[in-house]
Amino acid sequence: MSRIQRALLAASLSTITLSTLTLPAYTSAAGGSATAAPGVYVVKNGDFLAGIAAKVGMTLVDLMALNNLTKKSLILPGDTLVIPAAPATPGPAAGPAAPTAGALVHTVKSGDFLLGIATLYRVTLADLLAVNKLTIKSLITPGRQLALPANAVAPHTAPAAPAAPAAPAASGLTYTVKSGDFLAGIAATFKVKLPHLLAVNKLKPNSLILPGAILALPPGAVEPSVTAPAAAVVQSSAGPAGVVVAFAYAQLGKPYRFFTAGPATFDCSGLVKAGFAQIGIEMVHHAASQASYGKAVDIWSEPIKAGDLVFMASRGGPEITHVGIAVDATHWIHAPRPGDVVRFGPIPAKGVITAVRRVIP
Repeated sequence: MSRIQRALLAASLSTITLSTLTLPAYTSAAGGSATAAPGVYVVKNGDFLAGIAAKVGMTLVDLMALNNLTKKSLILPGDTLVIPAAPATPGPAAGPAAPTAGALVHTVKSGDFLLGIATLYRVTLADLLAVNKLTIKSLITPGRQLALPANAVAPHTAPAAPAAPAAPAASGLTYTVKSGDFLAGIAATFKVKLPHLLAVNKLKPNSLILPGAILALPPGAVEPSVTAPAAAVVQSSAGPAGVVVAFAYAQLGKPYRFFTAGPATFDCSGLVKAGFAQIGIEMVHHAASQASYGKAVDIWSEPIKAGDLVFMASRGGPEITHVGIAVDATHWIHAPRPGDVVRFGPIPAKGVITAVRRVIP
């Protein structure tokens, strides 16, 4: 277009009075009838038809149809275009109904906290806060009562712990302690359980008993026969060795569990470690390492004594893997293996013993 033609076009446009074309209805490109009250869009510098259509949320075809335009129609800043009226702004969506309080009430105890209470009653923290008009930072003090949401579930009440068995009553029999006696040996002599003997006399496994003291015997005690062989009654020396042996006796029947040293379960070196701790001797929890304590005992030339440690190796190998506590020259207490319990029994034959150590002088 020449400069003269552009001047003539501008002059002709200046004489045109801009007006808004308002149509009562139009048919959209999708075939539907647009009957909403129209609005007005004022063309701005840089606008173009497709951009306006996108801006007002309608198709280009519908915008052109509503305004009797084509893709080649010229629009200038200040022109007004008819567009459908903006839809009413939807109100906020209705939120979930506020939780309501149920019949359950929780009385705050020392140590309680809001999340813990919500978890206890299986409700959300948000619902617990809402029914009590609290915030996450609210302070709750012991004695305060909190309403619980209607969907709260009462916590399961654990059954009451069974009452501890009553301590056995004394049988009427008594025993006068002699020199060299120890509690586990007395229990074995009268064929009663050591815990029962301790209970009727209000003693502990490491309690000191002196010659001349009179001990009550629990029910079931059997007077030893004067003709019973001496081997039937386990003997032990007094003093620290007696304390260690008495402790070991008190553990009889407790399950074996690897690398435990009581009070409920033991392995072999754990039993030794716990027993010697009763007399203030700290030992490593490892059988082979315990074989370095004390002094070696030559079992071929001297007898094993109470409190001596008897060591064995598995499958005849050189490495020590097991240990027990001697009760006398022929018996010991040990925790044999997984699935077994702390046991009293005869010491193995000398040929299978790897070492004996005397830790107590």
